[in-house]
Amino acid sequence: MSALSITSMIRSAGVVTVVLRGSVGRADVGALRAALGEILRVNRPATLELDLAGLLEIDPGVTGMVAVIIVDANRGTKIRIVRASVAVRRQLRLTGGEDLLG
Repeated sequence: MSALSITSMIRSAGVVTVVLRGSVGRADVGALRAALGEILRVNRPATLELDLAGLLEIDPGVTGMVAVIIVDANRGTKIRIVRASVAVRRQLRLTGGEDLLG
């Protein structure tokens, strides 16, 4: 597994894109939760896009936790996952994150 990198950028009014690169393992869950919470608190976007094009893998043991974190982070913001690989999409579907796939 390679280290998780989290980068955020404002794409347009009301839309923030968060780009994840590398891998998500058990050790990354807290950092992901904190980063999403901070981005939502500071920016309060109408839409948050999680760009997963650079995500190599999600540890199958944490995929469900990641989906729950994303849904829990919502706070009135529409959250959608974009540019996820076939393997990541499959893992999200299996763990209840299918509604987040854009």
